[in-house]
Amino acid sequence: MPRISSINENNAFVKLQESANGRVSVKLQKNQFAREGTESFYGKVERYTYSTRNILDAMTEAVPLVDLGTVTSVLNAYANTVLKVLATGNAVRFGELGTFYIAGKGTVESETGKPKLTVKFSASPVLKEAVQHVEITSAEYVPPSGVIAGVTDIASGRTDGTLTAKGSVLVAGANLKVGGEDSGIWFAPVTESGGLSADEGSWVKVTSHLVYNLPAKLLFALPPELAEGSYRIVVRTRYAGKGGHERKYLVEAVSDPVTVV
Repeated sequence: MPRISSINENNAFVKLQESANGRVSVKLQKNQFAREGTESFYGKVERYTYSTRNILDAMTEAVPLVDLGTVTSVLNAYANTVLKVLATGNAVRFGELGTFYIAGKGTVESETGKPKLTVKFSASPVLKEAVQHVEITSAEYVPPSGVIAGVTDIASGRTDGTLTAKGSVLVAGANLKVGGEDSGIWFAPVTESGGLSADEGSWVKVTSHLVYNLPAKLLFALPPELAEGSYRIVVRTRYAGKGGHERKYLVEAVSDPVTVV
């Protein structure tokens, strides 16, 4: 594409200015694929996202002579142009920040197969250098865990934790797919303080077929021997992803109290 001569070479987007140092927090998690006999951890940066409006406000502060409507129009036009250029099969250089480009996704089964396509971003040395000055204010180890975000009684459709005895329940969340040694789903009696009973022998295990056994969704019948009362649903799994690998440790998810009636 021809060079647009009207672009000012001193424009802040083309010639980036140094950013002020920032701060982030890092959560350390075990590397489950570490070699046998070794232990390592990887850091997951806690993410706080600037919204589009936050960026627009910051841009209008940086260029006070340009109103918010104009900045929004230019930003929308730029985004639409990038989409059109990528749709023609070309890569797009994003100033000194890096380049958007088209890449193959996944594998194909033959030499004449056509892979699916996706868009990736290659960060420039300038962009990579910018984040090196961010200060890590804290780094702590966080054991991996699952999340139970919601429990729905299939018979009544209720989501308030009330379950119909001998009915079915839908559990939604993250990292829930059951698989691997010692994995499973249990109903653990709730103590007077609201916690789990320490006596795992009193827990009632789900032994029925899992209609849904997915990372974000479990659907199963309540154990027929489950008595009326208050419980917490406990999910334990070693499932680590589509690759078929099992975690070296169990990941646990615990629900809020539910009541079987």
